[in-house]
Amino acid sequence: MDSYRKNSSAEAKAILKSGISTLDALTSSLAALPYRSGNDALSQAESAFVATLGAGDVEKANEVVDAAYKVTRDALAMGSQHTRVLERFVTLHVPQMEDGNNFGVTVQLMFSKLLSDEREKMDKALSESSKYYSSRADAIDKFSHLPKSSVTQSKSTSTSSAKGGKEGDENKDSTSTSTEEKISTSDGGKINLHRVKALAALDAQTYIDLASALQSMVDGYVVILDNLQKNWDKLESPRGKGYGGYGSGGHSMVY
Repeated sequence: MDSYRKNSSAEAKAILKSGISTLDALTSSLAALPYRSGNDALSQAESAFVATLGAGDVEKANEVVDAAYKVTRDALAMGSQHTRVLERFVTLHVPQMEDGNNFGVTVQLMFSKLLSDEREKMDKALSESSKYYSSRADAIDKFSHLPKSSVTQSKSTSTSSAKGGKEGDENKDSTSTSTEEKISTSDGGKINLHRVKALAALDAQTYIDLASALQSMVDGYVVILDNLQKNWDKLESPRGKGYGGYGSGGHSMVY
């Protein structure tokens, strides 16, 4: 198990070493998101989306939400993966149970709880955000002004027979296939304003949820890195560098 412990330490150190650059990238992505300032940020987003959808092309993707969707879900997936790496690092460095000198173990347990809580929030946000396109497709399907296409295909087969001909009795089969496509619209092709507002509200809510999830992820990630840096020695060697028990880097192991 020593090799696994050493590898886990190396992975944790790599996350800590790249922590500042990772946070810089995340905060830059967060700052680039529009409709985040002011008390009316949500209504600003809805109004902008209604204006875009009012042109009638409701099936066109919302570029603002798409951009937030990608950057947020990438960040959440990365954060979840990093917390799992750190959870493994801490778990593999928990020493064997002994009376006394357990302050370092308490630090490990508290950090593990922080990691678990933050990872659960990231995983939940990742799962919830995945439903956006399905919900949007359902909302678009309710627009009655969009042309609806239906295709009908029919196939018929006939058999004819002739007797006593020059070549004797003869049977003939013939098959014909026809396809009919119908395109129809309701409401005279006029777009329903309430449907537009419903779709804009869905886009705006999803956008705000994504921005909030990204902000929460950044806040949690910086706390994790701060705790990791401040308590590295206790997390890696909870009973001190010279301790020879399980989890300290020594060779005495308990299973």
